[in-house]
Amino acid sequence: MKLTINKALITASLGVLLLSGCASHEKQQVAESLAKSRAAAIDSKAPYPTIDAYQITQAYASGSTVKINIIYGGKSRITPSRAAKTAAANYCRNSEIIPLFDSGVNYQITIKDISGRTMAQQAVSKDFCESIK
Repeated sequence: MKLTINKALITASLGVLLLSGCASHEKQQVAESLAKSRAAAIDSKAPYPTIDAYQITQAYASGSTVKINIIYGGKSRITPSRAAKTAAANYCRNSEIIPLFDSGVNYQITIKDISGRTMAQQAVSKDFCESIK
C-alpha cells in the first residue's frame, strides 16, 4: 500500500512539473510572438525621420527582445549614451509598451555611428523600468 501511495505522489509531482513547464514554455512563446509583431510594426516604418542627429533604421526580434538600431549622425548636444537612456525611460512611460513588459517582452536600444560601430546600448525591461521610478 505504501509503495502505491509513493507511486501516486511521484506521478502527481511529475504531472505538476510537466504542467508548469508547459505554462512557462507557453508564456515564452507568447512573449516571442509579441516581440516579433512589435519589431515588425516598428521596422515597417523605418527609416524614421531624423530627430536631432538620431534615426531609427531597423527593428527586429531576437527571442522575446525587440532590438532597435539607431544611427547617430554626429554633432549633437545629446551624447549617444544619454540618448539611449532617455529613449529607454520614455519606453517605460509609454502606455502601449508597459503591458508588453508584463508579458515578458524586452527591448534593446543600440546606437551606432555611421560606420556601424556601437556607441551605446541600453536594455529596457520591467526590472529596468522599476529601477528608475
